[in-house]
Amino acid sequence: MKAILLVIALWAPWQTAMATERILALAPHICETLYAIGAQDEIVGAVSYCDYPSEALSIPRVGNYQQLNVEAALRLNPTMVIVMDRNMNGLQLLESKGVQVVESYPHDIDGVLNDIRRLGTVTGHEKQANRVADALELRLEKVRSLSQEKLPVFYEIWSSPLITPGRRSFISSLLKEAGATNVFDRIDLDTARVNVEGVMQAAPRAVIIPTEARNVKDRKRFWQQWLGDQIPLIVVKHDLMHRPGPRLLDGLEQLQQALQGVGDGQ
Repeated sequence: MKAILLVIALWAPWQTAMATERILALAPHICETLYAIGAQDEIVGAVSYCDYPSEALSIPRVGNYQQLNVEAALRLNPTMVIVMDRNMNGLQLLESKGVQVVESYPHDIDGVLNDIRRLGTVTGHEKQANRVADALELRLEKVRSLSQEKLPVFYEIWSSPLITPGRRSFISSLLKEAGATNVFDRIDLDTARVNVEGVMQAAPRAVIIPTEARNVKDRKRFWQQWLGDQIPLIVVKHDLMHRPGPRLLDGLEQLQQALQGVGDGQ
């Protein structure tokens, strides 16, 4: 009997280790979420722009937003793939090999918190995921208690061509939480291509410019030329605003503070 118990005691830790997932994290916010909930050791593959935290840079790359390198992915022996879009090229073949497919694309801040909890459940890190989501929820409650005037703003996702969020974008919902209104919220799309004339007609009281792949000073000069020298221009960190993961509250808090300065006439 003692010998049997000894065998079970030796076998149990091995069984637990073998039961962990081998995850492909196919979007930057997915990488960030898995690190935040303590599942980072289970990530065996990632895609371009999975760069936070810095340790994520060492994870093997298996593609980008649009395309999955199936051969490279299969060499990593994944058991689970977490993806923004089930229609991603190459995903069907992976699924046919028995790899579990989990979607992660929340469309508002409440969805982000729910997504963190859900990914904790499917990866076996439920307790830590709930702790992370609970802490973020407290910060969100504070943000909501401070939001007042809904300042009409134009948000420049991309400069050439000129791209802005539509009603379905979580960026639009983020603007509302921070105390702003997207002047193109009437467009029932995730993102939309617009022109300068349309922005002028929408008459935003501020322009928000993310730092991604553009010269911020040039963009400020551009918008002041068209909207006037007095138009406030708010610069935000793109990775805090464009990734629906745990750092979204950092971006939300910073944006709210900047918008309050505009609303106060500073």
